[in-house]
Amino acid sequence: MVKTFSLILAVLIGLCISACAENQRMANVFPERDREFTDPSQTIQVNAGETFSIVLDSNPTTGYTWQRGKQTEDGILSFAGSAYVAPRTDLVGAGGRERMTFKAMAPGTEKLTFHYLRPWEKNTEPAKTTVFTVTVR
Repeated sequence: MVKTFSLILAVLIGLCISACAENQRMANVFPERDREFTDPSQTIQVNAGETFSIVLDSNPTTGYTWQRGKQTEDGILSFAGSAYVAPRTDLVGAGGRERMTFKAMAPGTEKLTFHYLRPWEKNTEPAKTTVFTVTVR
């Protein structure tokens, strides 16, 4: 009787842990309606009112994160937020992707600069810098 109860309890705990892990994985899924861009050599072309994302490889376990450079105040783009998307692996320290989402507000062209750096290292050059050009129609 105790053995059966222990077995049922162990199975229930395992199912709860599995469900929680699935919920965490699903929390990192983004709507498919946003277009993603990863290549800074290609000009991003979007329509006013459209939401899009720039996705860059990232590994915050190293202390590095993507930081936006100074943004212009011309109202062409609006920053909507960013999120780290963990890799689909159980490897500790594996890198994922940083997803920065913007909304195209008005026609024009804007350059978006991103620096891969450790925020606490104030007098150190970024490990990487990348620039995307966005044209809003």
